[in-house]
Amino acid sequence: MLCQKCHKNLATVRYAEVVEGKVADLHLCSECLAKHQNSPATGFELSGAAPSPLKRVPGAAEGAEVLSAQRTCRACGADLREVMKTGKVGCTVCYESFADVLEPLLRGIHTALRHRGKTPRVDDIREQARSELQAKRALLRSALRAEHYEEAAHLRDAIRELENRLGAALAKQE
Repeated sequence: MLCQKCHKNLATVRYAEVVEGKVADLHLCSECLAKHQNSPATGFELSGAAPSPLKRVPGAAEGAEVLSAQRTCRACGADLREVMKTGKVGCTVCYESFADVLEPLLRGIHTALRHRGKTPRVDDIREQARSELQAKRALLRSALRAEHYEEAAHLRDAIRELENRLGAALAKQE
């Protein structure tokens, strides 16, 4: 998408302004964004524009100043001060080398220190069929307890049909 101001460069930033309850979206290139932010008409700046994500964590800057000793990673040679300044580690060993400093910062950014991953999106049709199947099985059990055999027979047939549809959907997926 091209910049909506200069119509020459590739838009790299989505700039949104809320004025009197209405949202104005602009897709801008970095040059036009700088001009737009420097103009006196705009009274605010782009959120999260700090160069280091660690600067947004309370106490991160103080942590780098307290550790005045020269510390480097034993594998890649990355300097702790540079890691704190840029927010980027050099390698996986950096996490071990600077664990005492990085762990509290990571806890401030993330909810946990270990990434659990995303759960895959389940197909809605399959999920609905499974829940319907579970509900019909519960109804079948209650119909059998109440000795409503005709209703139980209809539910049994419906359960078989749902199981066949679900099995066919799973077979297509594989």
